[in-house]
Amino acid sequence: MQQRKYRFEIKYRIGADRADAVRQWILRTGHLEPDAFGEGGSAAYNVHSLYLDSPDWAIYRETRAGLQQRYKVRARCYEWSARRKVFLEVKHRANEFMWKTRAEVTLLDAVRATNGEPVLHAPPGPALDNFRALVDRRRLRPACWVTYRRHAYVGGTRDLVRVTFDTRIQAAPPTYDMGEPARWYTVPESAGLEILELKYTGSYPTWIAEMVRRFDLERRAFSKFRYGIDLVTDADGPVVRDRSLLHAGVER
Repeated sequence: MQQRKYRFEIKYRIGADRADAVRQWILRTGHLEPDAFGEGGSAAYNVHSLYLDSPDWAIYRETRAGLQQRYKVRARCYEWSARRKVFLEVKHRANEFMWKTRAEVTLLDAVRATNGEPVLHAPPGPALDNFRALVDRRRLRPACWVTYRRHAYVGGTRDLVRVTFDTRIQAAPPTYDMGEPARWYTVPESAGLEILELKYTGSYPTWIAEMVRRFDLERRAFSKFRYGIDLVTDADGPVVRDRSLLHAGVER
């Protein structure tokens, strides 16, 4: 049985100037270093996530209600090329603990898996089994794209501490072939903000406590999935859609 790697996650909403000051402090103090997957040796890269939900929007409703026992199901990639890697993820939450299962697949298998079809080439494993079981049991289908620019910093033994800054958060209606949406819409709740996330395994690092005090960070949740769904399915918003048509793959 695969051992779960539990971690804590804390989110903050901060302005761009304060986010830049926090990033400079992190690098100056030497507690963390830029993520090795950053573009051109930087800490920055793009994240594109296709979230899934059931016909009755159960995952969305559980997220909006703030249930302490819940999960999100998504297909994540970092570029739009036809040969890109895709990661099928289930992110679980139990009270303050988080853990994630992740299976790397081809674009073709990602399209099949997110539409409830058997994969063709991906090897079996607990992460893929977990994803497919939820898709089948709850009849999940693509519901919303979310994209953003991330600056990530890691440190500690086995990268036990991770600090990320997410900005330029946008959402779009789903595409069933996992192609890039024709148009993106800025998530209004993120305007002028960066979402800072502290992720750590084990005890709370003392230097993080110092950072929170120094920059007067106030904990506040932010669900990209929830706000993305709100944006692309709200008839009074910038994207006029009928929820009942989303799972049929039809736009009006």
